[in-house]
Amino acid sequence: MLTLGIETSCDETSCAVLKGKDTILSNIVSSSLFRHKKFGGVVPEIASRHCMEQIECVFHEAVRQAHCKPSDLDLIAVTQGPGLIGSLLVGVAFAKSLAYQLGIPLVGVNHMEAHLVANFFGTPEPKRFIGLLVSGGHTMLTFSEKGKIHILGETIDDAVGEAYDKVAKIMGLSYPGGPIIDKLAREGNPRAVHFTRPKQEARFGFSFSGVKTAVLYLVQGFKKTPSPLSSPPCKRGRGEGEGAIKKRLGVSTIKDLAASFQHAVIGWLVEKAIDAAEFKKVKDIVVGGGVSANSYLREKLTRDAAAKGIKVWFPPFEFSTDNAAMIARRGFELYQRGKRSKLNMTGDPGLTIS
Repeated sequence: MLTLGIETSCDETSCAVLKGKDTILSNIVSSSLFRHKKFGGVVPEIASRHCMEQIECVFHEAVRQAHCKPSDLDLIAVTQGPGLIGSLLVGVAFAKSLAYQLGIPLVGVNHMEAHLVANFFGTPEPKRFIGLLVSGGHTMLTFSEKGKIHILGETIDDAVGEAYDKVAKIMGLSYPGGPIIDKLAREGNPRAVHFTRPKQEARFGFSFSGVKTAVLYLVQGFKKTPSPLSSPPCKRGRGEGEGAIKKRLGVSTIKDLAASFQHAVIGWLVEKAIDAAEFKKVKDIVVGGGVSANSYLREKLTRDAAAKGIKVWFPPFEFSTDNAAMIARRGFELYQRGKRSKLNMTGDPGLTIS
């Protein structure tokens, strides 16, 4: 059975062809990231236009690399949500038109659920596990049992990937901020600055807006003195650009801030993920989303979980970010369980895990 996966939830346009459940015949991704860099974040209009421009050629390349014809396809799986509505509509409209033309079934997929199954290509998945979903738009803990996914907790404000991007911008670094901060943090002092843990009632909830604001105040108050915590206020002027911020802070301070920020937020993620695993009495934590590529998260969660007898699953780097192969696999699973989507399905930017 051949499944076509289509992913257009944000700034990537991707199509993949999957044979059966685990054999990836092709997985083509066209990213519009280069178009967003100068704006310091994803611009929805640009993202959706890129999806519209690229979807047809990405589809044909996926089919070509899979050495099949559109008429050979048996199923179409498409990201229904969550995501940017303009981008979602491009993929959903294309998928519905193709499904109607070929006369084959269609399945709408939650792409956050798909991030979890990206860990299981060619590997049997555990029957029960904790899911840690970390991306630019989402941060949540889930519990999976017998194929059902339940949300245990999520962020009440910024997602962790969003916090990385905003903190990078505050420090005068470029977009996307995650890889840059991760790299700088390796050479900084993770204990140079102590960031206060967010106070929350929800045991498995997250909050990252406070640490972002704390970094902002530190940067605004820093002059060229030994400690940013003891320096007099020096607020960013209207004309102060990224280069001026980096020059004012200095390389050493930027590295220490990056390391301290990363040490704090990754520490909170790891602590809550392990707590959830112990609460649910499971021995597996499955990580998905773009932030799963973070080197410190991979190192710390693997090490701390192993000390508790818990196995951690991380997806291959090519499946960390949005891609259609994971959509195809999740869609195939849902199809086997009897799910079918009607041709009046539409994109849902607020789609929740069910």
